[in-house]
Amino acid sequence: MRETEQIKESLKSLPKYSLSKKQRQNILSKLQQNSTYKGKSFKPAVAIGSLSVILFILVFSQFGGNFIQELAMNSESSEMESSIADKAEMSLDMEYAAEGRTFTLPDTKQEVFGIEGKVGILNVFDHFVAEDPRRVAKLMIFFWGNPEELAGKDYEIEAANNNERIILSEGILSEGLYGDDAHVLTQFTPFPEEGLWQLSFYVDGQLFDKFSLEVLPPFPKTENYTLEKSPKEMDIRKETDMTIESSGKDKKKIGVQLLNEDGKTVSEHTFVQETEHIDASTNSPIYIYGGKLSFPEKGTWKLKIDGEETGSFEN
Repeated sequence: MRETEQIKESLKSLPKYSLSKKQRQNILSKLQQNSTYKGKSFKPAVAIGSLSVILFILVFSQFGGNFIQELAMNSESSEMESSIADKAEMSLDMEYAAEGRTFTLPDTKQEVFGIEGKVGILNVFDHFVAEDPRRVAKLMIFFWGNPEELAGKDYEIEAANNNERIILSEGILSEGLYGDDAHVLTQFTPFPEEGLWQLSFYVDGQLFDKFSLEVLPPFPKTENYTLEKSPKEMDIRKETDMTIESSGKDKKKIGVQLLNEDGKTVSEHTFVQETEHIDASTNSPIYIYGGKLSFPEKGTWKLKIDGEETGSFEN
């Protein structure tokens, strides 16, 4: 009886959230029955120890699962953050390949940019321009090597800078045309931003070669007008033939003003509508205006085209 009283006091001292009053009474009743059946063989210390184990399991089942789940989530989050940090560090530490060079095809005397004897892009324009789909709309890429390992093989062209990687083009190489061993007529995805980009050329999943090139800033533009030549391609103090594209302004002529970084007018020009065509992607008319423009010096400028101002740009 004395042992039972000790157990009863132990049950009372347990935390309230461990067991309900009814549960404690049931356990005590069972222990009393065991005491009746076993008499002197009943050992309070053993009973209290067993009861403690039962209570621990109950409490742990309530709180332990959430604790383990939280630990797992924290571990997974830490691994993800570490992975992102590693990729960012790799990107910032990117080592660019040597810049491509301009060379001439011996059979056609056409100018090509890339690595002579390996891979090159027919140089229709002097530069690629960020966000511009026109200069990348139709490109000829030449490959030199073993014809059996090139023609008919899958190719992929990847561009990368310190911020991102994009696929410029992919497909199947055709046989050579002008002394080259394979070629492809393709289009590139527009470069999303200006600066240095590395182009990597893959054939059958293997790196064939790579070189870097500089992509110019986006063309100056307003809501309805876009310059079709980069100011960085223009000589100082020399009038250059320019075209301006408009997607919604059908006029015989438009006024163009060159503004310095203080917003003062430096020169005024008149551009005349020369032609129009239909944009294949939107089926809308595009109006082309022609005129001349020059920059007196290197600097920061704006253009006011038909009353609309471009953002600031450098030449």
